[in-house]
Amino acid sequence: MDRISAMQIFRRVVEAGSFSAVSREMQLSQPTVSKQIAALEDHLGTKLLSRSTRQLNLTDAGHHYYERCCQILDELSGAEAEIREQQTLPTGLLRVNVPIAAGRMKILPLVWKFRERYPDLKIDMHFDDHYVDLVKEGVDVAIRIGDLSDSSLVARKMGTIPRYTVASPEYLEKHGEPETLEDLHQHECVVYNLLNTRNEWHFTSKQGKEKISVKGGFSSNSPDAMREAALTGQGVAVILGWLVEEDIEQGRLKVVLNDYVPTALGLNAIYPERRFMPAKLSLFLDFLQSELQG
Repeated sequence: MDRISAMQIFRRVVEAGSFSAVSREMQLSQPTVSKQIAALEDHLGTKLLSRSTRQLNLTDAGHHYYERCCQILDELSGAEAEIREQQTLPTGLLRVNVPIAAGRMKILPLVWKFRERYPDLKIDMHFDDHYVDLVKEGVDVAIRIGDLSDSSLVARKMGTIPRYTVASPEYLEKHGEPETLEDLHQHECVVYNLLNTRNEWHFTSKQGKEKISVKGGFSSNSPDAMREAALTGQGVAVILGWLVEEDIEQGRLKVVLNDYVPTALGLNAIYPERRFMPAKLSLFLDFLQSELQG
């Protein structure tokens, strides 16, 4: 038995809560994963996991061993990363989770540039607008937009994303152009339903911070769908600048309410706290921050 490999498998089984998930992640058969855990338990002479048809639970010994495994494996990864950093360019696999629209428009082109600089480093990029459990899914870093909830994760600010209040010329010709926030009560508004504020829009004006509740017949969890809704005349929308700047330049969308600037959203990199940050992650974060704030 390769004890280090068995410890790595055990750690991921605990974090993922599933033998099958770890077998897919590590590209091993499920029986191989089970045999590694069994071999580790035989070596230690105690049960680490209690199994039922629905879930896995750590035994008391398993809890203690899991904590020690994390310490040992993190120490080992840190030592290896320090040596590799001195000897060669980073290698291995970096798992990145990004929001769908912003990831496609802004992050993905930067990943191509990053891979040109570090071609031996593999990137496994997942697109998802919902927050994922980084530890459970084995994700190294997630890029998130908007307010962050309190957690045990580490956050590093990458920048901010401006937003615009827009509508199509066709919609404005038919319904008129809003001039004040109160005018929005007379308009169809396209709502992004994944933000905590949902149908409450926040702005900055000469009077300071202002907000207003809006309503409309279409809402979505997809920024791409919101852009499409605005383009097809479904109503007024507050959308990330990255998605609509070209539409504004080409006249397909028009900025309205120029005296009211929608609150910009923070762009953050989120990653699990580690005693030693892998060189591949540190390089990736430094690169993104430089590109996005430059």
